[in-house]
Amino acid sequence: MAHKKAAWSAKNLRDSQPKFRGVKIFGWQKATAWSIIVRQKWNKYEAWKNTYLGNDYSIHAEVDGIVRFSKSNKVRFDGRKYLKTIVNVDPADIKPAAKKAPAKKVATKAVKEEKVAKVETAEKAEKTTEKKAPAKKPAEKKPAAKKAPAKKTTKKE
Repeated sequence: MAHKKAAWSAKNLRDSQPKFRGVKIFGWQKATAWSIIVRQKWNKYEAWKNTYLGNDYSIHAEVDGIVRFSKSNKVRFDGRKYLKTIVNVDPADIKPAAKKAPAKKVATKAVKEEKVAKVETAEKAEKTTEKKAPAKKPAEKKPAAKKAPAKKTTKKE
């Protein structure tokens, strides 16, 4: 028996460690200064306001704030246009404009009383219309049927 493995006998026994790339802090989440927002290979996401690019192309936050992703049109050297994802960090003292919930309408007593009065008047109107019977039309007199004129008979002599 051989006491050594033959050359190239175990090809699939090697594996590299995972890189754990991707977005670490998503849009509208809080980021602290120097925290990693995105780990990436090459430049899929672009660092803009209050962010900087690390040696391994990871994007870091420069200040405390809220992370915001957006799209921007870019032009390549040959004139083709494409969309690029941009990463910004809004400083913590500036809050992004949030959608406000519609204000609830508070009904006052006067408004409630008006509604009740309208309902009552509507009910009264229905009751009065129910009591009245529809007026009957008087029977029309039909003209007498015309009789055909009698034929005159003449006697011949």
